[in-house]
Amino acid sequence: MLTIYEAMQLPALRGTKLIGGLQGKENPIKWVTTIEIIEDITRFQDGEFVVTTGFGLMDNPVYRLRLIELIRLKKLSGLALYTGFYIETIPENIIKEADKVHLPLIEIPNSINFSTITKAIVEQIGNKQMRLLQDSLKIHKEMTKLAVNNDGLEEVLEKLSPLTETSLCVFDDVGQLLALKNIHFQEMYVEESWIIIDGQKHDLTNLFQSGNDKSINLIQWGDIYCFLSPIKSDYFTYGFLLAIQKKQVWSEMDDIIMDHVSTLIGIELVKQYAIEETRVRLQGELVEEILMRDHLNKETAIKRGKKLGFDLTKSHAVLFFKFTPNGTTQEDRDWGNHLYYIVAKLLSSTNRQYILLPKVNELYSLIEVDLSEKIIEKDKMKQLADQILHRWCHHFKEKIMIGIGNAYQEINDVAASAKEAESAVKYAPLLLKEASVIHFEELGFYQMLIRMYDSGISLQAFYETYLGNLIQNKQHRTDLILTLETFLAHNCNIQQTAANLYIHRHTLKYRLSQIEKRTGFTLQSPDDRMNLHLAILAYKFVQLQKRQN
Repeated sequence: MLTIYEAMQLPALRGTKLIGGLQGKENPIKWVTTIEIIEDITRFQDGEFVVTTGFGLMDNPVYRLRLIELIRLKKLSGLALYTGFYIETIPENIIKEADKVHLPLIEIPNSINFSTITKAIVEQIGNKQMRLLQDSLKIHKEMTKLAVNNDGLEEVLEKLSPLTETSLCVFDDVGQLLALKNIHFQEMYVEESWIIIDGQKHDLTNLFQSGNDKSINLIQWGDIYCFLSPIKSDYFTYGFLLAIQKKQVWSEMDDIIMDHVSTLIGIELVKQYAIEETRVRLQGELVEEILMRDHLNKETAIKRGKKLGFDLTKSHAVLFFKFTPNGTTQEDRDWGNHLYYIVAKLLSSTNRQYILLPKVNELYSLIEVDLSEKIIEKDKMKQLADQILHRWCHHFKEKIMIGIGNAYQEINDVAASAKEAESAVKYAPLLLKEASVIHFEELGFYQMLIRMYDSGISLQAFYETYLGNLIQNKQHRTDLILTLETFLAHNCNIQQTAANLYIHRHTLKYRLSQIEKRTGFTLQSPDDRMNLHLAILAYKFVQLQKRQN
């Protein structure tokens, strides 16, 4: 786009002087308007270059104030005043106002006609737009060739970077570097979550956070321009493009080029996603057979796994992910698809083989584990699940639950791990401490209750024997049940229990006396405490079953 400085170099504007707002000389001119009297200043558009005779400025204070108001609006690209018609010199206060807002103020001698200025600038704007269109089409053609060649992300950057004279970095949705082509070796390099330019470190985390809120974010550090563009759909950010270019001025052509580059990188990331999606669809059929069928042909499954690149003779565990919609959740969102993408991106960065089975609002992950280090592997599975949860929360406010099953050597037993992972999510509300990631072993005695329930054993008679009047009809006291469970969980420590329940110690002691009175058991007896604790677990378990069924 034509700038104020470029316009003043035109033969038609020879003799004009830039007397104010020098710092704005690179302002782009979108249109030129010639006017005698400045009346309605609200009609001017951003980027207009206004040429006026200054009628009434010397005689009418209202006109002077109106012109100052127009300058302060910071809409214009430049302002030109004729001298020799109505004003001999441009008033000093007008020059000062132009300097304050960096608005180029140009003095035009009366020897230059209105039409000469308008025609010269409009022709140049038109010529520039035509050249811009031609260059844009040329770039579009080159970018299209790269898009259809199916070269892959790193190969695309290898070709794009010299073509655009730009260092290009592509990051995933949480800022991990996926690919880099650096042509500014002396001035710039990327290190973890930092970009170092001319020895100065800049936090990429902050850049990505600000970039999430904009379609384009242009940052300037000296003579280095950083163009940040999130690669996103309506609801989900797949990654970021960071383009580094060293130049004096960022032009409209640079915006067009970077727009093409962003689109091309977006196509590459979406292509990768589509390829992965097809691969998972094929794998999902095998996982469903392994996890959902009671009778699995082990040999056939192992052979099918080898064809898909998986060794099913290794030990595996199952991670179960469940999206739990709330009242504000958008029903038209493909939550299962988002869940799959995040899990796949993180698991692909591990050195473990994995297979995913996406469902509606659910996801199963069959993942390789090392049974020789069972305790360490359990902790690693929890850490992995925590990382996935953190990544999900980075994008969405909606809640997910993650259950982890035990590891098994035989592929025929992995279905049990899936059921355990499902149970971990299902029965997590029974635990005193709320959690979004639960290993099946953390259910403790509830594991036994699950097996008893699955075997058809009634638990009601057991808990009614010990809880008595605490759970009968109108005398049902859920506060006393919670008090008793918390008291027993804190090893009968009065102070810790009261603090956990946010009640006074005297209130706690009164409740405990009521519990002994209603149940007929004493909390001084270890046997009574054990039976009461087990009865509470059985009671909570049955109540959850009733609510969920």
